[in-house]
Amino acid sequence: MTDETAVMQGLWPQVLEAAKKRRRFTWILLSQKVTGLLYDGAVLTLAWENQGAVDNFDSSGSISVLEEALEEVLSRPAAVESVLDNAPPAPPTLSPVGPATPLRVPAAAPAPPSQPDVPAAFTLHRALGQTAFLMHERGDNRAAALLTEVGDVELVCSSRFADQTDAILIMPPSLVPQFTDEVLAAIEPVFVHVAGRHGLQVNGVRAAAALPEIGEDWRRVLQTKLAAEDEDTAPAQVPQAPPKEASSRPGRKETVEGQASGCSRRGKTTGGRCRRPAAEWPAYDDLPPPVAACFGHLTPEEQKACQQARDRAREEYNARWKAERAALQARGADLKPLTFTPRPCIGECISLDQVGGSDSDGASISCANCDSWVCVSCGRAQVDSVLEFCGACSEREAQCDPEPEWYGQYDSGPDTDPNPRARLTVMVNDLVKATGATHREVNAGLNRRIGVPSRVGAEEQVIRRAASAARAWLDELGSSG
Repeated sequence: MTDETAVMQGLWPQVLEAAKKRRRFTWILLSQKVTGLLYDGAVLTLAWENQGAVDNFDSSGSISVLEEALEEVLSRPAAVESVLDNAPPAPPTLSPVGPATPLRVPAAAPAPPSQPDVPAAFTLHRALGQTAFLMHERGDNRAAALLTEVGDVELVCSSRFADQTDAILIMPPSLVPQFTDEVLAAIEPVFVHVAGRHGLQVNGVRAAAALPEIGEDWRRVLQTKLAAEDEDTAPAQVPQAPPKEASSRPGRKETVEGQASGCSRRGKTTGGRCRRPAAEWPAYDDLPPPVAACFGHLTPEEQKACQQARDRAREEYNARWKAERAALQARGADLKPLTFTPRPCIGECISLDQVGGSDSDGASISCANCDSWVCVSCGRAQVDSVLEFCGACSEREAQCDPEPEWYGQYDSGPDTDPNPRARLTVMVNDLVKATGATHREVNAGLNRRIGVPSRVGAEEQVIRRAASAARAWLDELGSSG
């Protein structure tokens, strides 16, 4: 054993710790797959247990990570080379002490007591199985069945964050298309949670096809297969696909490929996959093609194009409806006038976007179970008009206001507040507390005082009049008390 190799043996735990700080995947490879090392003062030669470990180490960029760790611990640069365990490196020619033999090191570096001494591969397979059972218990049998077909799990560098890792589900190539964005979005949070329970930090989950097994004669084998396939297909003629029938709607495509799937984009802040369905975007040949993303993740140009397609679809629907009614009238059909029967409130108010992920206009303030408005903040409390806060949310908004200059002040000066709606909401809440009435009753009283049936979609001048009426009402209660 050379002196340099002995020194490296003593410093190896520090090198592993320095590599772990930079990249956890590199630390896993070094602590699990390295079976020996040799150091001559300038080059560190690592002996690996198999060729797959060497390929992962080289292709993942872990060499530069280890070289940085070595420079941090040794205070000087050092090169890194790799060999297989069954082919030990030759002794360095410039070694001052003669031939050197590679030093065997433990397969796993000493870990803190909190880290479980379990191979990473076994832990990943265990997390895979537990995730499959959890998906079954949650009722997602489709995802559970697909996970049973996964052959292996690997950790690689994250596609979004360089200092984090993703779990790659290895499977036959024919199975990869079945792991859609929707399926992976359901599996990912469960797998990340289970892996974290086992001490593995996983940022995301992806699907990949298993690499084919090849030998040294892979070129000859593949050339033989290609030649055989060419002979089988040469006499045959490729059948011509039958022409598609013209669409019943001129200019409009029959289907939009991929639009039924969820949003294909990720959040800008968290980087996580979006869970909402893709925005409804009618497809026309003379308009920009649809984008598989929710309305919130569309760019301003894409939102404008989507709205243009929606407007055209609505105009076409209205024209067809009018034409159908005109044809019925021409045949003497008795067309009864359309009547609207409002749905009564059942006490389970929730906004449309929270129920089905709808991104239509007003989905965040319209109740899915009745025809009332819901709180613009929480989406679960009934309010009297559009874009209003419920009592709890308005109190929270008032507490979060950094400069509540007008809160609790109802003087008779000129109304120059730049945000009369927020001021009116706070005064309505104060009236509810002072009178013991409900928000609906207080708002109805204010409407009677200013002489309007409703404030839904009211102009700013009407809101200021309601604010003045609320201020006068509070003054009356103060003087009577």
